[in-house]
Amino acid sequence: MVARGELLDGIRGNGISTFGGNPLATAAGNATLDYVLSHDLQRNAAVTGRLIIDGLQEAATTLDIVGDVRGKGLMFAIDLVDPATKKPSPPLAARMLEATKERGLLVGRGGLYGHTLRMAPPLTLTEAEAKEGLTILTDALTAVNEETKTK
Repeated sequence: MVARGELLDGIRGNGISTFGGNPLATAAGNATLDYVLSHDLQRNAAVTGRLIIDGLQEAATTLDIVGDVRGKGLMFAIDLVDPATKKPSPPLAARMLEATKERGLLVGRGGLYGHTLRMAPPLTLTEAEAKEGLTILTDALTAVNEETKTK
């Protein structure tokens, strides 16, 4: 809440709004924005996100289970499809959750049919961390893709 001193001094009660705008939340918000700007996290998200998305799109060209890779910055998604029908495949998405977890990376799942892997790493992601995550994702995708060929 922002107001002249005499107005704020006139408030009777034990506190003020807990829904943001209070002095503590405002200070935290300002500190966060200062950090984002001073560390150029928007540029970092663009660079590391492009590294991941480009890598996934390149890998997808040889993987029958990938229907689409899309994203912007550090928010991206992979649609998993049945290799034979190209229809959304929630079971392959579920298998990918396990494959990435086995390799040390937790990802989310969503999409209209539950067939989409969704990720949004922190804006502070380093290039080394982005490469490590990309390697885990592509290894897991390759392994799950190979599993579909043996069934």
